Amino acid sequence: MTAAPTLVVHNIGALVTCDPTHGEPGIVSDAMLVASGSEIIYAGRGRGALFPSPSADVVDIDARGAAVIPGFVDAHTHIAWLGDRSGEYAARAAGATYEEIARDGGGIRRTVQSTAAGTVEEVSAAVAARARRMLEHGTTTVEVKSGYGLELGAEMRQLDAALAVAGGDDMPDVVTTYLPLHSLPEGDREEFLAEVCGPGVREAAARARFCDVFCEEGAFTVDECRRVLVAAQRAGLAAKVHAEQRTNSGGARMAAALGAVSADHLEHADADDLRALADAGVTGVLLPGAALVLGGPPPPGGRLLAAGATVAVATDCNPGTCFSESMPLMVSLAVATAGLTPAQALVAATSGGAAALRLADRGMLRAGLRCDAVILQTNQWIDVAYHLGANPAGTVIRAGHVVASGGGVPAR
Repeated sequence: MTAAPTLVVHNIGALVTCDPTHGEPGIVSDAMLVASGSEIIYAGRGRGALFPSPSADVVDIDARGAAVIPGFVDAHTHIAWLGDRSGEYAARAAGATYEEIARDGGGIRRTVQSTAAGTVEEVSAAVAARARRMLEHGTTTVEVKSGYGLELGAEMRQLDAALAVAGGDDMPDVVTTYLPLHSLPEGDREEFLAEVCGPGVREAAARARFCDVFCEEGAFTVDECRRVLVAAQRAGLAAKVHAEQRTNSGGARMAAALGAVSADHLEHADADDLRALADAGVTGVLLPGAALVLGGPPPPGGRLLAAGATVAVATDCNPGTCFSESMPLMVSLAVATAGLTPAQALVAATSGGAAALRLADRGMLRAGLRCDAVILQTNQWIDVAYHLGANPAGTVIRAGHVVASGGGVPAR
């Protein structure tokens, strides 16, 4: 270690690096984690490692045998919303389908009505509250989409609201995505698409890294989505696709053909779709909470891995089909429903999420990467998946600084 340490976490029972050079999920026993500023300078065995003398300049944390994992990277969320759709949750439980709710004026359109008129400050307050809960569950990086505005100004306000949260001391890192094709417009469809492909992507390029589209029957066609994503790529936005969620619409093949960063949902993807994604280097993002709520096929986690694709797990936190800020719950559901082992699910929720956002500096605990880590409240890392519905996060470290601390003595 050549740089001066500013953070030392010692007496770690199991350091789960999610670094494939250590196997899966990359466990180092009796370990120590050291950071200088925001960067990890040591992640390995504690015995024999250089241990700095305690000083006022070094934050020294005794993990007391707890397990430590990378911070979660939640690569698919819709947390920039106002309003309430709890009635739809009850309606689905009574037998109403997603499509029936949408035809009756519910679904995404209802959230658009509530959110589009909101100010940047109102939407930002809602984003901040949800993002803080995510941080307390161990999420150190979160993607936030627009998509509840339709009209250009409303979409930009949602992106501005998400960016207003970014950089807060008690917030995760925020990555923004422009989602113009989410709900069908009320006016002329061609005029709407022309605006998205022109001023829409140009203005979004100053506020977002990605452009996403909802390619689905009853939403937008492959041709419409391709047109928007090509325009977005020309403006400097990388592509993402909501693909094969409700039907097999061709979105996954389009994502592969365009070299998208990720294709998300994929419940109705077939073997050829998954191979195409793997061959094109497109990350498959599993959203097991939404799949469970909607009652469709399970996410194809095992099939994606068998095809050779990189897999991510995310919350899809949204007001209609998965109101959850908990990445640990999604890890549990990925094991229970998507054919992943606990180790595979944890890797998908950390380094897989980083791949889905093209963030090469995080998602693993390795020297040279950002120090985003979670000291668990248990000495068993598998409790992240095994303890269903619990919050295992004790102390959350983002960029080398403690940003949340739930405390608690390691259990088990």
